Amino acid sequence: MGFGQKTVDNAFGAYTPCAIDSLVICISHLALLGLCLYRIWLIIDNNTKAKKYCLRTKYYNYMLGLLAAYCTVQPFLRLFMNVSIFNLDGQTALAPFEIFSLIVEALAWCSTLLMIGLETKIYIQQFRWYVRFGVIYVLVGEAEMLNLILSVSDHYSRFTLYMYISTVFCQVCGLLFLYYINIIG
Repeated sequence: MGFGQKTVDNAFGAYTPCAIDSLVICISHLALLGLCLYRIWLIIDNNTKAKKYCLRTKYYNYMLGLLAAYCTVQPFLRLFMNVSIFNLDGQTALAPFEIFSLIVEALAWCSTLLMIGLETKIYIQQFRWYVRFGVIYVLVGEAEMLNLILSVSDHYSRFTLYMYISTVFCQVCGLLFLYYINIIG
């Protein structure tokens, strides 16, 4: 019987981390990736009927870029440092589902970073709310994962716990900046 089955009271039992990571985190990040890639295509395509603007101030986009860069680097850091948030049984390597999830997460945030970078040059209003709802969808998935992690937080190292919580914090700040840009823009 695995450690996850002993400590987490859930219908998935020992497979709870795999199920949440694969079904919730991966799917939400794939949705965000698709939404960002479509918005990037709208920005760079000259045949779309989207009105293109230039932002008066780019400081908010630079701040969003820093937050998206942190959210992009964190999965790569976890991959290269072999830091698993599901390593409660004393395993020394990342689980295959976690490797796939980290790659998808990094690609989603990298596309978000690319989109924000393009928006500093050319800004369009079309499809922006879809991307914002995609970020909210990711945050709902991350909140579920954070709930799982906090339920067994006694078994995590501080570094792993702080790394995950700081990423969720940056995502929340990014969502607040996205909402603020909508108010002023």
